[in-house]
Amino acid sequence: MSHMVSVLIDHDVIARHSSDPYTFYDLGDSYCSNPFWSSCPHRMACAGCDFNIPKASARAQTLESKASIGYYLEAVPLTADERAIVEGDLAKLDGLIRKLDDVPTLDGRTPGQIEAKKNR
Repeated sequence: MSHMVSVLIDHDVIARHSSDPYTFYDLGDSYCSNPFWSSCPHRMACAGCDFNIPKASARAQTLESKASIGYYLEAVPLTADERAIVEGDLAKLDGLIRKLDDVPTLDGRTPGQIEAKKNR
């Protein structure tokens, strides 16, 4: 089972051969600038991640207004846990959250460390 996700691609960044992010996954209320979001184990808990760009931010609004942005869809395969969650299994959701509590995100921090930083 896959899920279709909207992806914004900044073609100017690609044309410049820049190391800046050029792929932005639409997460509803934010964008993820991690080009490997589709394989990130934390892709359902992005709020505190450094790759997360809230749509209300100036950066996201600037991104959305650029003429070089292309809008695409990407099929993202769901893990067995995600499939169960989509089908309404709340116990699986709680289990997935607990399972990922101590798994480091791409910046090296665990979700618990990110949450602790937000609560300071």
